[in-house]
Amino acid sequence: MRVHDITLTHDFTSNDLKSISLHAGRFHSDIILMMQDAVIDVKSLLGMMLFPLKKGSVVTIRTKGKDEEEALDFMCENMEQH
Repeated sequence: MRVHDITLTHDFTSNDLKSISLHAGRFHSDIILMMQDAVIDVKSLLGMMLFPLKKGSVVTIRTKGKDEEEALDFMCENMEQH
């Protein structure tokens, strides 16, 4: 299992969340975002849309599975670039 904390530097739009969720589906590993009041399965588009990711929020990314390192790299890049 890999875990990484990120403080978001911007708000994510619904299109950003949709793109991340769809691309996360290519990984075999579980990808979870943990926030103060939510645990979100990144591969679940509905889950991603229900909890808006706003600037200043601290999220913990947790990946677990055979390609967990690649999945964590993908999430970190997408959370920091948008």
